Amino acid sequence: MLKSHDLTKKNLMEIVLVTTILGLGILVYDFVNTNINFNGVIKRNEAGAGSISENLELEFSDHRQEYEVEVSEQKLSEKEIEKNFDRAIREIEDSYLGENRSANNVTYDLILETAYVDGLIEASWKTSPYGIISRDGKLRAENIPEDGEIVDLQCTLYYEDCERYYSFSVVVNCKSMDTVEGKLEAINRRVKEIDESTRESEIYKLPGEIAGEKLEWKKKMNYRGLQIILLGLITVAVLIIGKKHDEKKAKALRIEELERDYPQIVSQLSILMGAGMSFRKALERITKKYMQDINDGASQKAGYEEILKTCRKISDGKGEIQALEELGKTCECKEYRKLSMLLVQNLRKGSRDLLDTLEKEEKYAFEMRKQRAVRAGEVASTKLLLPMAGMLFIVIVILVVPAIMQIN
Repeated sequence: MLKSHDLTKKNLMEIVLVTTILGLGILVYDFVNTNINFNGVIKRNEAGAGSISENLELEFSDHRQEYEVEVSEQKLSEKEIEKNFDRAIREIEDSYLGENRSANNVTYDLILETAYVDGLIEASWKTSPYGIISRDGKLRAENIPEDGEIVDLQCTLYYEDCERYYSFSVVVNCKSMDTVEGKLEAINRRVKEIDESTRESEIYKLPGEIAGEKLEWKKKMNYRGLQIILLGLITVAVLIIGKKHDEKKAKALRIEELERDYPQIVSQLSILMGAGMSFRKALERITKKYMQDINDGASQKAGYEEILKTCRKISDGKGEIQALEELGKTCECKEYRKLSMLLVQNLRKGSRDLLDTLEKEEKYAFEMRKQRAVRAGEVASTKLLLPMAGMLFIVIVILVVPAIMQIN
């Protein structure tokens, strides 16, 4: 376990070394670019890529200061501007219909972009009559007449202070009543008409039919009751899971406490029985000392509580063997079951080697205690790795990100 822990530290040191070398390399690169290679010339971005900003240091006479230079993108020539306007118009013609098959029967939304030629040419749209097609190309079905409408579209193309106009017309029709979409559009128009025509009335009556097809209206079911039931079931499930988790955690803590008390209990039994006391007298002596400690304000200990229960059972008339067997059954810790078997064997058959066995068990128990302490230390060290890794990540970000941004 210790070797694994040392390996983790080694890996962290390797990460620190690699990031340090990377940071130094970037620093050297930046130093060369800023102090050796720079000759006062800045390359402009291509047209459409936007301007760039360079943070420089300006020196003249005895004065020195930081100076930010804003360099505009490269501007197109008049010939290139006209060429890109033509390209933008071709892109409009190729894309504006969208899902529609013809400009003479537009029933779906148009695709009207705000920029073309990879964003180089900007565009704005106007439609006439107003209200049937929005500027982003969406059809307003409620405003489309049943017999259709011719809509004129005008696009203004921009490049800096240069403009070009492009116009075309489409015929906008309602969707076919043979489709669900067409029927829904007709219903929307009828609902809007009824709402506008009955504004002065106290009631609003929904349409009963559209194009000869009967319409049925129902209020949507409210499932609040079902939501409350589901919420209750989820709450119960969470409580049950939480209770089981707490019980599991409490059991693990109890076993840990039993294991922690075991070496002391075995040591006291070994000393007292080695001094000539019987098992029962040794048990009474241990519990008496424990009760004195409790009365003096000491906290309860799970292992000694089990020994106290066993002693009280014997005092109440239960046989020593039966009380010890119950100790082995009720105690979740395997060490106590082993101790119970040793003592039961001694009481049933007698064993001259009991004291030697107890001494060996005592050594084993203390060795296990040492190993548990080592594991606890390793767990604590492992928990520290996450914040250490977080701090390392922050250091890497502080070193590398500004350098990468500067390179870009």
